[in-house]
Amino acid sequence: MQKRENLLYVGIDLHKESHTAVMVNCWNEKLEVVVIENKPSEFRKLAEKVNRKSNHLGLEPIYGLENAYGYGRSLAVWLIEKGYIVKDINPALAYDQRKSAPMLRKNDEHDAYCVATVLINQLHTLPDAKPKDNEWTLAQLVNRRDLLVKDGIRFKNGLHEQISMAYPSYSKFFSEIDGKCAMYFWRTYPSPVHLQGKTAEDLTIEFKEISRIAKKDKSELILDCVQNDGNTFREYQESRDFITTSLVRDLEHQKRRISRA
Repeated sequence: MQKRENLLYVGIDLHKESHTAVMVNCWNEKLEVVVIENKPSEFRKLAEKVNRKSNHLGLEPIYGLENAYGYGRSLAVWLIEKGYIVKDINPALAYDQRKSAPMLRKNDEHDAYCVATVLINQLHTLPDAKPKDNEWTLAQLVNRRDLLVKDGIRFKNGLHEQISMAYPSYSKFFSEIDGKCAMYFWRTYPSPVHLQGKTAEDLTIEFKEISRIAKKDKSELILDCVQNDGNTFREYQESRDFITTSLVRDLEHQKRRISRA
């Protein structure tokens, strides 16, 4: 078990653009402050400064990162690959340390110092940072897919809003607003004005190019519903049609991205 007096404690406050590191000895004395950008070329600068200080004092450096799996993940991976000891500091522990001060202070240097003091006080109970690339990559893929699904819901809701104005009875002939034939229909006929002159036979031929099971009954139902709905043409219909076709393109693109995710 490592003795506290043999270590140089490096507490690091992590941010998206930069990190602030504070070197502290086992008596909670602040020795040096280093601010680096969040990029690998700067990680080496930090390690070199810490090594100079630790060699001068005859101590072994140990790093404490507040949430090593967030903004500090790249730094944690780099340090571990170089053979340094890296501990993961729960943000709640650093927050409690800040609150314990007589006057609550909030700046990067003080936050890093609080991380270092947690590292000192709970040295033997803190977990090692273990940011695994496979788990991180899988989590990123899952998050990416979740975002795509949410985008799909948003696009479908927007498409429903437009289609329900132009085709009030659309659910009678397309149970799924984003089915293959439905998407073709919305893209080609965003409003009934584009159906002028079209017969059931014409629509059936077009649908069969999308789906082999397309039947004439479907086309007849569409034309009947359009006639029974009455005139849905509105001012700025051309702009509304553009919105509809744009939503269809977005939804189709989003579905292709999900299939590749």
